[in-house]
Amino acid sequence: MSLLSVQTTSSTFEQERLYKRYEHLLQVNNSLSRKTVSYQANKSVPGLRWMKYKEGFSINLVSAILDEATKSEGCKERILDPFAGMGTVPLVSCGKGYSATGIEIMPVGIVATKGIVAASNGVRRSDFKRTANKLLEHISSDKGALTFNHLRITKGAFSQYTESQIVSATNFLSELRESPCKHILQLACMSVLEEVSYTRKDGQYLRWDGRADRTLRSSINKGKIPSFYNALSLRLLEIYTDFPHVKKLFGGKHPKVIENSCLRHLQLMNKNSYDLVIMSPPYANRYDYTRTYALELAFLGYSEDDVKTLRQDLLSATVENKSKAEELQQLYKNSSLFKNVMRAYREQEALQEILFTLEQHRKELSNQHVIRLIRNYFLEMSLVIAELGRIVSPGGTIYMVNDNVQYHGVEVPVDLILSNFAEQLGFTCENIWHLPKGKGNSSQQMGRFGRKEIRKCVYRWKNA
Repeated sequence: MSLLSVQTTSSTFEQERLYKRYEHLLQVNNSLSRKTVSYQANKSVPGLRWMKYKEGFSINLVSAILDEATKSEGCKERILDPFAGMGTVPLVSCGKGYSATGIEIMPVGIVATKGIVAASNGVRRSDFKRTANKLLEHISSDKGALTFNHLRITKGAFSQYTESQIVSATNFLSELRESPCKHILQLACMSVLEEVSYTRKDGQYLRWDGRADRTLRSSINKGKIPSFYNALSLRLLEIYTDFPHVKKLFGGKHPKVIENSCLRHLQLMNKNSYDLVIMSPPYANRYDYTRTYALELAFLGYSEDDVKTLRQDLLSATVENKSKAEELQQLYKNSSLFKNVMRAYREQEALQEILFTLEQHRKELSNQHVIRLIRNYFLEMSLVIAELGRIVSPGGTIYMVNDNVQYHGVEVPVDLILSNFAEQLGFTCENIWHLPKGKGNSSQQMGRFGRKEIRKCVYRWKNA
């Protein structure tokens, strides 16, 4: 029997019982909107607008949580985001004078964070301008014949002329000594790749323009596509213009940025080392970040094997992820913390009920690995919660943004299951705020099971 195998019976009794247990904590929060709990509100924020990075929440939400935590619980000195994305939490926190750490496994987010940190702390505007002009001069004069390091999914994404300019930029960056200014230029180059390509991000997929040099079943028309040189020139000008505003927003303390999986790194952190956690983990929605950010990963030099390893190391949220249960068991050497996690996972009866129901309909699922996805996701999230129970100081608080999901007409109440894990692992669930309007289920599921609104929530848990 698999490490995660649990037998149960087919019903909804446990799901209904779980809902009744937390019903009084489910509250509509009219101050929340899709804009505040996503990147959308950052589109006009200096620094954060440089990179179209959808995985994160708004500066407004982080600021509101920090203000609320300060008023109701006293000043919080040490702040952590274990799923930092492009660093919104540590950037905003340090800009307000706190000490903050971000853990992020996606290199795209790390590059973005380091670039913004460099612009807000230490790099002189004149030095940036001088080096940026050298980069543009190199691109316009370089006649190098090297080719772009494509992944299979990115082949044909650029015109030959655009690709040659991108290669010129990477050559310039590779010869530039490691410096904060280099971080900004790397971010600038990476940030315009989609704009100058024949692709457009659409959920977890890349949509392709018909001009791309590849066979397409369907295509879009992006209209006029700028050259890499022109798009980069505009981005560098935007960064130069934003410099004083970025320093005002995020300048002061330097956030600590850790490139790693939090599944590995949280274990290395000291007990009671943080007072406040603000996070938005990947949702259990089959979203594959390595596919969405394939252009950026290729630009950063990732090979097919590198991407495959990265995908598996991410928190399991796609059907491609294999189970990490045995690996985590070895990592924790059957410690009491891991035993508590396994017990919480196995005893979460609503989750086991859902898994059993999906097993009963396995052949009808659009992808049978969805069942494995859900198993993996909740085991790994329960481990993250257990580690945060150790790391967060007594009286400390966790704020989490997450979405519920639905498969084969079965809603998976992620908010209730994770809150139940949190309570089993030492936290008190104080609130589960949900947006006034949830998100609709997919058109595919809507056609088969009818329209159903799925909760999008912010949870607040306090450590005992």
